[in-house]
Amino acid sequence: MPTIHLMVGFMGFGKTTIAKELEKELSAVRFTHDEIMLERYGRNPDDFQTKYKIVDHEIREKTAEYVCKGQDVILDYGFWTHEKRKEYYNWAKTLTEQVVFHCVFCDLATAKQRVLKRTEIEKNALWIDEKAFDCLAKQYESWCDVDDYPVILYNAPNTKYIGELVYVKIDRPLGSKHPKYGFEYPVNYGFVRFTKSGDGEELDAYVLMENKALKEYVGRCIGIVHRTNDNDDKLIVVPEAYDLTDELIEKNIAFQEKWFKHILIRNPIF
Repeated sequence: MPTIHLMVGFMGFGKTTIAKELEKELSAVRFTHDEIMLERYGRNPDDFQTKYKIVDHEIREKTAEYVCKGQDVILDYGFWTHEKRKEYYNWAKTLTEQVVFHCVFCDLATAKQRVLKRTEIEKNALWIDEKAFDCLAKQYESWCDVDDYPVILYNAPNTKYIGELVYVKIDRPLGSKHPKYGFEYPVNYGFVRFTKSGDGEELDAYVLMENKALKEYVGRCIGIVHRTNDNDDKLIVVPEAYDLTDELIEKNIAFQEKWFKHILIRNPIF
């Protein structure tokens, strides 16, 4: 069944970088207003909203056509408000049962720096100056509990991952050996792309309750291993319908975490 992927994030958050990676990995079709608007109307079009609505209508029609053919589609829009996320999710669900958001986090100061630099040096970018950025930023509503939809998070504050879907790239599959210390991995172990942990590397993740070696995985984060003597948190990821006690988690990760002082951070319900 085809999937519609809805990219969430303000300008400069890096959502298009992730969308392009997903486009290649999933052999999906990606649509974004910005690229079509730029090609058709230039960097600073007048009557922007009218032209935007025309492009949006065209993208919706094309999305429906591709989904009918069984093709995955990525809508690299941004979906800045809770209302827009609700509107497009409900519309996408009329086309396919498989609809998932991809939400990218970033601080606004970093995003502004990226956008202003892009405006200055890239001739194929829409024109956004500082005044426009500050005005538009007031419209952006961060992902929160109101947005009760399937979502994969990127570059979120670590505790934000708990209870949410996570895409893990497995670089140390079950049965492999640690490249430096030589111990064997009894579980799949990898990282969440486009993130940064306290040690400056991508955020690591233990994938539990899977008994075969994997290359990649999408599951639900049920907790975080917070090392108190090392700045390197780890996510605990399991199949979506599963949950584990603290004792079972500790048993599965002891092969590595026994060397570190740590605490488990869980959902408030535990």
